[in-house]
Amino acid sequence: MAIQSVLEEVKVALKFTKGSQTIGHCNKQASDESLHTLGMAIGSLNAEALQSITKVTETLLLVEA
Repeated sequence: MAIQSVLEEVKVALKFTKGSQTIGHCNKQASDESLHTLGMAIGSLNAEALQSITKVTETLLLVEA
């Protein structure tokens, strides 16, 4: 039984001193550097200090016939 993985969605999760924010529907081909730059830019708009940036990928696992 072979399993095929299909990338469904890429998100960036920002963790702040108080709370978090997730940016969804990011370009699947975006580089890690681009996603980090996005996180830093959006994080700078928040009054709370940005603690971490996490790349979240949702992958569908399909059984090949």
